[in-house]
Amino acid sequence: MRRRPVGPVVAAIVLVLGLLAAAPAQAAGSAKFRPVMLARHGTVAVDALPARGAFGARAAHKPFLRLSQAGRTGKPASVSVSLTSTSTAASSTEQVLSSFGAVGLDRQLALGSDQFVTPPDPQIAAGPDHLVEMVNSSGSIWDKQGNLLSIFDLNKFFAVPSGYSFSDPRVLFDQDSSRWFASGVAFIPPSYGSVVVLAVSTSADPTGTWVQYTADNSSTLTHDQPKIGVSTDKVVISWNDFYEASFFLGQSTWVLQKSQMTAGSTPVNGAALGPDSSRSSPVPAVQLASNSDEYLVFNGTDCGTLGGNCISAVGVVRISGTPLQGNVTWNESDLTIAGTSAPPAADQPGMPGSIATNDDRFLTAIWENGALWTGGNDACIPGGDSLARPCSRLIQVLTAGPSVNQNFDIASTGGGLYYPAFGMDGAGDMYVVYNISSTTQYVGVRITGQAAGAGVQTVAGGQTVRAGDTTYDMNPCFGTNMTSRWGDYAGAAIDPQNTANVWVVGEYAAVGSSSNGDVGCDWGTFAAQLTFVTTTAAANLTSISPMSGPAGGGTPATFSGTGFDTAAGKTVFAFGGVAATGVVCSTSTSCTGTTPAGQGAVSVTVTVNGVAGTGSVTFTYVPSLSSISPSTGSTAGGTLVTITGAGLATGQTQFKFGRNFATGVSCNSSGTSCTAVTPAGTGNVSVVAVVKGLTSNSLSFGYRHK
Repeated sequence: MRRRPVGPVVAAIVLVLGLLAAAPAQAAGSAKFRPVMLARHGTVAVDALPARGAFGARAAHKPFLRLSQAGRTGKPASVSVSLTSTSTAASSTEQVLSSFGAVGLDRQLALGSDQFVTPPDPQIAAGPDHLVEMVNSSGSIWDKQGNLLSIFDLNKFFAVPSGYSFSDPRVLFDQDSSRWFASGVAFIPPSYGSVVVLAVSTSADPTGTWVQYTADNSSTLTHDQPKIGVSTDKVVISWNDFYEASFFLGQSTWVLQKSQMTAGSTPVNGAALGPDSSRSSPVPAVQLASNSDEYLVFNGTDCGTLGGNCISAVGVVRISGTPLQGNVTWNESDLTIAGTSAPPAADQPGMPGSIATNDDRFLTAIWENGALWTGGNDACIPGGDSLARPCSRLIQVLTAGPSVNQNFDIASTGGGLYYPAFGMDGAGDMYVVYNISSTTQYVGVRITGQAAGAGVQTVAGGQTVRAGDTTYDMNPCFGTNMTSRWGDYAGAAIDPQNTANVWVVGEYAAVGSSSNGDVGCDWGTFAAQLTFVTTTAAANLTSISPMSGPAGGGTPATFSGTGFDTAAGKTVFAFGGVAATGVVCSTSTSCTGTTPAGQGAVSVTVTVNGVAGTGSVTFTYVPSLSSISPSTGSTAGGTLVTITGAGLATGQTQFKFGRNFATGVSCNSSGTSCTAVTPAGTGNVSVVAVVKGLTSNSLSFGYRHK
């Protein structure tokens, strides 16, 4: 559900906040769960859902407004250490493997009049063979090549009651059970009473059957942005409760028996907590490693919602036990952090402060092997800037303890960076997808991340995966007069078939059409498959032995340096552009090979895996002689001889017969054969070639009397 907002792009900048010394975790007061039951509503076969309906009338939903208190307007985070986003402590970079345009407003409108909704709230999940995207009240299934297989109305998918409208989808694929889990909320005006809806697939195929459930149906409570997480034995869903969409009452968390849900049982045993006004917007973590406990996090510094209950801490909750055992426990630690603030609205070209960035609640959370990443929007002053900008807060918690390991903002000098979503791959690399815009850049989709093993509070270079097309203004389309809604979140998911890859989805400003009535307020979503690749430091050649050899080549040589690849054919040594033969690298610092033919002094360079190395050494080709014909001549000289060899450069070769030089020297272009006229001489003499000051081996020539 939509919450009311509170209040030239250059390289992204990391703002390292005051990561406070690890203070002892403060355990919050015990929270008491009460027994509840989850009712099975029915089943739905996605492949049997009707195709897109006729284009509906333009009786679009207005943006659903949600507001508690005014946002925290404290001092924005300032820079203590700033790094360009291309600075990273790890030898890895983020790579886009594939991408495609996913659901947009135009495509969504084909499902009917109730799909004219803004802003987009995109989510993505990856299974063995499919991708599932959910945006506002539409669902779609894709193959991993980006081909659309099915698109359907989430109102029908969740069997939303008559008169209600669906919003705030969340979807994930649980590797432990090989099932898909989805959630959302359905509300009805004018009271905005609501019901939480859930669905669980009966197999790993999302085009098949799903079991539908409903929870906490209320005529007066508005359940805002339910978020779902799954452990090995429980399903956890949390949301904020408002009285008739107006007054914040607190967060609610339901813990459900996973085994019953995956079996399609009814009822499902549960344990519920809330509404609890001392906490807001808890985010159950998407958990990638097997773990019976489920982690939640919330931003205790989000004073815009919590008011006097806000604290300078991140709340880390470990939920243990199961409803069937009757031992569900809320284990909370409040970890002190430098606080966040509600961000200012973001700029667009010609429209400063026109994109709503909402508040500073946490938006997503991901957990794997003891590391939990979370974060959301923040206000900060980027390096080289003088104004507070929308920024994204990134927080890493080590759950053994627990303790805050990283706490920093990523930002853009002169622009805004907002609505981050986090993913992790099987190696522990972290991925972030977010929006970026400025007075010179339309709202687009951008990525960064942190490779496992990178220095704390560093990120990979930011990349734009989908630039915005135009400015976005919802007001003419929806009859509103306010900062244009955007967000409220993006999505990221690991690929279970290739755990080195992560899929992300974000939204961008698109060009609408007059026929659809969305000119100026059109949006699109864009999906990309990402991975981290190791970028090996360039090889460095430092020496060669010997440093000279015959021009005909064939000299065994030893190469020394760093960064050589021991795999066959991966390391190439070039002598003036001609590759050595028989190269064998016994280690990354030493290789052997055989010199090619050449002339004079040449530069020797190294290339490893197609990447040019650094450093070069000089190898000197010494001219070589192999034959002279005739091998005898008159003592008076004047004998025309042919001399063969290598490295006999045209115009630069002299032949010395004893102490005297031949005349009339002429060499072929390949430097392998020359003719010359002998000087006068007596007896047997040595014949050598002198090329560019270098002297060859010798041949014998005999002088005979006339």
